[in-house]
Amino acid sequence: MSNNHLIVGLGGTGGKIIRQIKKTIERNKDADGASVSDAHFDFLYIDTSTDELDKRDEWKVLGKDIELDRGQVAINTASNIRPVLDDPGSFPGMQGWIEPRAIFDFVKPGIAGAAQRRKLGRMVFAQNASKFVKAIEERVHDLQSQGKTGVTIHVVCGLAGGTGSGSVVDAVAQIRHLLPEHDKYRILIYAFLPEKNSKRVKDVAGFSNYYANGYAALAELNAMAVGKYHPINLLDGTPMAHDVYFNGCYLINNINEHGIQFEVESELPTIVAEFIYQKTLNKAWEGLHRAEKGENDIINFETEDDVGKARAKLFLSFGIKRVVVPEQEIKEFLAYGFAEQASRQLMFNNFRQGEGYADEALEKDWGSEVRKPEVLQSLLLTDAHLMLETGILDDDVKNSNWKPPQEYWKQIVNRLAPEIKADKLIEETSWIDVLNTRLAKVFDDTYRTMGGVRKFYEVKGNARLDMARHIGRHIEKELFGRWKSGTASLLQLRHYTDALVLALDEKQDIVLERIAKMPAALQGIQQRNTELSAQFNKVGFLGKHLTDKRGGLFADIATQHQDLYVARTTLEGLRFASTLLPFVKEQLLTLRSKIDELHQNLAVATDQFNREKAARLGEADAAYQKRIFDMGAITAIFKAMVSDEVSQAARTQRVRQSLINLAGVEVESFEKLNRSISLGSIIGMLSQESARIVELAHGEIAKNLPPVLHVNIVERLQKQYDANKSGLKQFVQSLYDEAGSTLVFNKTEVDRKVGNASPGVYETVGVFLPACEHQKAFRADLENEFKSQRDSASSTTISVGQMPNQIVIMKVTALMPLRYTESLTYLKRHYDGLLTDHNESYLLHGEGNGKKLPPLFARTANETMARGMRKPTLLVANLLQMIKQRPNRQSGLLEWVFIALEDGLPSSKVLAGASLHDVMETEHSIDLQKAIEKEVARKIEVEFQHIDQKNSLFKQYTDLATQRFIAAGEDDQDPEFLALRSLRDPVRALIRMPQAN
Repeated sequence: MSNNHLIVGLGGTGGKIIRQIKKTIERNKDADGASVSDAHFDFLYIDTSTDELDKRDEWKVLGKDIELDRGQVAINTASNIRPVLDDPGSFPGMQGWIEPRAIFDFVKPGIAGAAQRRKLGRMVFAQNASKFVKAIEERVHDLQSQGKTGVTIHVVCGLAGGTGSGSVVDAVAQIRHLLPEHDKYRILIYAFLPEKNSKRVKDVAGFSNYYANGYAALAELNAMAVGKYHPINLLDGTPMAHDVYFNGCYLINNINEHGIQFEVESELPTIVAEFIYQKTLNKAWEGLHRAEKGENDIINFETEDDVGKARAKLFLSFGIKRVVVPEQEIKEFLAYGFAEQASRQLMFNNFRQGEGYADEALEKDWGSEVRKPEVLQSLLLTDAHLMLETGILDDDVKNSNWKPPQEYWKQIVNRLAPEIKADKLIEETSWIDVLNTRLAKVFDDTYRTMGGVRKFYEVKGNARLDMARHIGRHIEKELFGRWKSGTASLLQLRHYTDALVLALDEKQDIVLERIAKMPAALQGIQQRNTELSAQFNKVGFLGKHLTDKRGGLFADIATQHQDLYVARTTLEGLRFASTLLPFVKEQLLTLRSKIDELHQNLAVATDQFNREKAARLGEADAAYQKRIFDMGAITAIFKAMVSDEVSQAARTQRVRQSLINLAGVEVESFEKLNRSISLGSIIGMLSQESARIVELAHGEIAKNLPPVLHVNIVERLQKQYDANKSGLKQFVQSLYDEAGSTLVFNKTEVDRKVGNASPGVYETVGVFLPACEHQKAFRADLENEFKSQRDSASSTTISVGQMPNQIVIMKVTALMPLRYTESLTYLKRHYDGLLTDHNESYLLHGEGNGKKLPPLFARTANETMARGMRKPTLLVANLLQMIKQRPNRQSGLLEWVFIALEDGLPSSKVLAGASLHDVMETEHSIDLQKAIEKEVARKIEVEFQHIDQKNSLFKQYTDLATQRFIAAGEDDQDPEFLALRSLRDPVRALIRMPQAN
């Protein structure tokens, strides 16, 4: 048998099941990502909306994305149907079934999906049928390219809405038409029946499409299975004629055969997904193969006398029960717990002995820290940097001509003063003026080769934003490095940045204060300079020639000039710093926002991890599984993992690096990290990396503590039941009972024999116990208990399970006609109610109004007898002139009528049909049929008591049959003649003639 499996999901229910199957596959992979099952899966999801796809958080397992690929999804948007209705001849795939077109008048622009109308669902599917067939072809090709040919196609859907219910028939038919080898390409349907008292149904008192759709879809599937309905090929309008459209159809309800109720939105999709997955995993179940092939009954259908094959026995139901050490759930509990710890470390970095990382930061005097000279120097935030006494940008840093003002002007003055004194062409009395002139020229024109001090700061002012960005990037790189190395948390960096911002505000105030004081300082220097100049000018002959007093004063004056130009340069530097500081502050505020952005994402992720952890191992067991685990042992493992500070530091560092790696190998800033990651990627990466870390940590910790992962379920059960044989017996009995089919059966219908078909169902059970080397004896006892408690009426297989952490019991009920389903009566009530509405009756079905489909319920013996007399009664009514032709008063055309007395007065009722044969073949209303039967019986009783009267009436019958024989060219195989001839004995019985010898 091929191990290729294609899951085709139709509508929202199909999308939910596909998602759960993908989750099941992912969760059952080992630590290396290898699957336990050798099955190859592919998927195709068809819907009219993206609702299920948009639930992105649900398409994840431990943060890992399991979303479908683009080629695995087809969203069938409803095109404008008016062109099809106006010109059906141009759409051969639809023209054969869209009549009556007026029923689509309710469709307005913008209508959502298929509006719970099956025929509209079919039209939407038909408009996209070519894409569907192409997608199936591609998916099958991809599966078969992996090795083996042949594919099992699992079609999953709900039957209540318009999309899944309206497309399932054509989806199956198109797949079979594409892949006609029904043994090589098996098609199995998994159909959700509408649940009673659904919250989706507002008016429970009336008749709802929600329920009627389910019955209509089942009627069409049954008709396909017995060969009474061959859907039109939607691609070209040609008829189909396949013997086997599908190999089996599983029916799923929200209440199982033991009355246990399942939640429709979450539990049922999971149950179906688990069943499909377990079937592909545990193949040693011969009973399942026979059940899905219907090999246990040579007659796999029920017949009706006037219908032939009426009800297929290709319908099945299943049940599943797992006893499991919930390894994936335990792993997720530990992984989400560790992910929460890791994110706390990234945010707070506050380890508490015996507890792990806390969710608050360590307190520290950040204000003092950021005011340290060495810190300001390392962050390019010293006064020298802000006033451009030293360079900020790389090119300026490399410029060797830049010197601080004090050093620069000292160098200039020390050069100019001696030059002036030594220049014989300069009078001593002019030394001061020359010095001032030359210093002014340097200040105004040549300072740092950029046109003077003011020009220098003017030019550099244009690069303030670049300088601020450079400082911001430099600080960000410094802080990112601390976070990257694990020496600082995000919250610590936030506090650090806040302290820097506050320090810059203070520095701005100081700068402005210094600027305000500079005029007075300059005036003081100028005053001293003026005083020295006056003394210089008063030096006499003796002071000039004997003591060089003027030379000494000039040296003092040069020093004052140096101080003056240092002060003037400093003033310009302070002014520049006052304009640069706001830009730098803005960069720090931006940096803080980047840190906050990452912190906020991690905070949201932490909350998510906390919720995910709380959702594991806490709730009661679902009905389809029983979990066995030791919460104390799990808690001990977790505590041992998070309370080891050294190990935790190393593990969280690994998580941090994995987070950084999401943005690339050379990430040095929060900006690039934030730009490259999202909340979803953060959650995904932390979850996946935490899962890997948990695997490794568990391996080490489990050397000293009881393991909680990779535990064999048999070992767990041995501890619980080895000394309790009675308890083990009851445990096994309960598992058999709880593995009930997801369907409630109508026992009366199951037991009732219909025609030549055998009553009852075929049941098969598969029990899969994993091998256990350490507890061989107990496993043998457990297997023997399953053998002794098995149901003698079921075919039970007990085999070695493939997954060591679970025991799986699956039950399949097969060879079911649909009438065995208890809820079918409820669905039929709504269906029959809507059939009375002309438009709704046609909207319920892909073609016609369903009246020609075989009945899903078998007639009772009394109904069969009564139905057997329906045609003879109509025929005798015609012989008695109670049913006859007359001209229609308005059209003049002939019509058939039934004339009889009603309350003592004659009345007439028009009958459908162009000929007597049509009248006899038409299903008339129950009331009309009973009225005809009553009047015929009364007339026979009153007017045809004598044998001669009876013979005369019977001769009219034989004359009518003879006339048909002659009209048919004396062909005794003419259908109408054969129909009349088959009524001979019923007519004799009706008119109470003795039966012919």
